[in-house]
Amino acid sequence: PALDHPPADSIAAISPAELKMHLDFLASKEFGGRYTLSPSFNLAAKYLASRLESYGYRGAGKNASFYQEFELTSASVEGDKSSLSVSSGNDTRQHPYGDFFNAGAGSGSAQGDVVFVGYGISAPRFHHDDYAGLDVKGKIVLIAPGVPEGIDSSRLEDEEKDDDAAFAHGAVAVFVIPAKYYADAMAAGSFRDRGSERVRLTAAPVNPLPIVRLNPALSDQLLAPAGLTIKQIHEAGTKHAALTPKATGITASVILAIKETRSTSQNVVGILLGTDSKLKDEYVTFSAHYDHLKTNEKGQVYPGADDDGSGTVSVLNIARAMALHLPKRSVFIIFHAGEELGLLGSKYNADFGHAVPLDKMAIDLNIDMIGRSKPAGDTEPRDAQLTGPNTIYAIGADRISKELHQIHVQTDEEFEKLDIDYTLNNPNHPDRIYFRSDHWNYAKHGVPIIFYFDGVHVDYHQPTDTVDKIDFIKMSRVARLAFETGWRVAQLDHKLAKTN
Repeated sequence: PALDHPPADSIAAISPAELKMHLDFLASKEFGGRYTLSPSFNLAAKYLASRLESYGYRGAGKNASFYQEFELTSASVEGDKSSLSVSSGNDTRQHPYGDFFNAGAGSGSAQGDVVFVGYGISAPRFHHDDYAGLDVKGKIVLIAPGVPEGIDSSRLEDEEKDDDAAFAHGAVAVFVIPAKYYADAMAAGSFRDRGSERVRLTAAPVNPLPIVRLNPALSDQLLAPAGLTIKQIHEAGTKHAALTPKATGITASVILAIKETRSTSQNVVGILLGTDSKLKDEYVTFSAHYDHLKTNEKGQVYPGADDDGSGTVSVLNIARAMALHLPKRSVFIIFHAGEELGLLGSKYNADFGHAVPLDKMAIDLNIDMIGRSKPAGDTEPRDAQLTGPNTIYAIGADRISKELHQIHVQTDEEFEKLDIDYTLNNPNHPDRIYFRSDHWNYAKHGVPIIFYFDGVHVDYHQPTDTVDKIDFIKMSRVARLAFETGWRVAQLDHKLAKTN
């Protein structure tokens, strides 16, 4: 179809030099890694807000503020008061915190027989119920990661899966077998225990059950009576193979001791009003998360140059490019807080805050890690997923609107000519990338999205994610593609057709 040509000077405004200028500042050690609950995080917010204002945006928060504030509850595990024991016959083994990790908001203690419930999905409307014929009332459920063949995990409601399904069926606690990417991180010693300071939206309802993620060894111990290993669980998840729920004959007890504190954080939100009297009530959204990780006990800073400094500065540069020639639809820019803590900023905006009405969001183009390229000859196993200098993953474009996907493909062919990799587009991919960045909180409400991603790499969530490793040429091309796609959607004379 004929699509409007994005203004050439706006495209040119998205440049490696400008991206590097912003990233050198925001990924500097003085920001301490931009952890959501750190004082320096507010300085990063100030920088982004002041830039948006200088480009001509107005604040989309209360009283035209550029800050959309929300309250957070931090639940810190008291490890010395938390424990897990496993009994099989006359053999009882005690496990300290560190063999298991907090994965929920519930605290307290629970004990009971352990029942393996496969993938833990209870969705009769999709002809699958792992709880059928099982009595888990007063018991502890053991859940495998993944979904079976025939189940699209992006279509499941919360109460049909995971801890919510367990709670609905009367379980008293949930033991989660770690997905392969968690298990590999645990084995490599690079797993960051987000549960040791688990942060949630105060406004969000809480599942009261103790929910813990097991380490690989403890997973194997609990799976053994079912004749399974964690390796087999991961292989089943990759193939979406059937898993048979069954009682394990094991009894377990868990104590999670948690203390809570409250604080506030903020998304940075700005609006550029469109030129069309009717279409300006709809918003083309560009998003990224500007938070990263907490400085560790050794004082090491996690700069987050790629994750997600690359997305943050790309959206900032796109915001300036959009302001050079106003499109018909309005532009909504949102820099999310708390993504690393569980997509909290986007969850607040999508489920509670609504800086702009969700039904008026034409699209969300979310950028989270686009700055790295796999060097020629790189044989590092942890770079296996990393894309090369001419390639980027595009995730979700065809999930909600095939028209968006078609516009995106046509735009890339006309302008950037990147190789678009759709490997991670499958919502049932074992790495579950479709669910792991902020676009998901809009996609679940039916907003068409595209998520741009370069792939997990050796420096992911490490102090070595630094500016000197960024490929600014690739980064500028991906940012331009997002801008060009967003511009074209902003100029359409109709709403994107939704896919049934």
